Amino acid sequence: MNLFINGSNREKNNYNILKEIMKEDDELISLSKKDIKYCLGCSACINKFDNYCVLNDFLTNNIYPKIRQADKIILSSPLYMSNITGLLKTVIDRFNPFYNHDYLNGKEIYLILTGQGSYEDNEEEINDIIKYFKGISEWMNFKFEFLNYFTSGDLKNVDNVKIVQSNYEEMIQ
Repeated sequence: MNLFINGSNREKNNYNILKEIMKEDDELISLSKKDIKYCLGCSACINKFDNYCVLNDFLTNNIYPKIRQADKIILSSPLYMSNITGLLKTVIDRFNPFYNHDYLNGKEIYLILTGQGSYEDNEEEINDIIKYFKGISEWMNFKFEFLNYFTSGDLKNVDNVKIVQSNYEEMIQ
């Protein structure tokens, strides 16, 4: 099972891209309107992972078990203030239990970004986000691949989403 996580605060462009490329046995979770708390930095997860985290929220109860089960994790986010959404960043901050217990070791994590401007207009921001993910992938020992960046205009053309689908299928082979 592959886990698709929509990091947008809405269920529109990013959500639709993920719905388009996922298979029947995959699972899609949209973070919008979910109770997801910020990491407390308490380090309780270092000592005991069975409880995942001292926080009792949607992430702990629903996303953590699915991350452990997933073969691949596909994240999507629009660019907000030149970065991924705060919502998705909060989820990534809460990956600490997985790092401390090697549960991301060898997992494959993919990223899709969307934004208002062209790739060229957002190239510096996109490269910074890719660098961030590559850095944490080395630290947490998971495989990271950047799949694609879409502009809002691209999303009006379904063929562009189909290109990502074929690129994604080719990449995960």
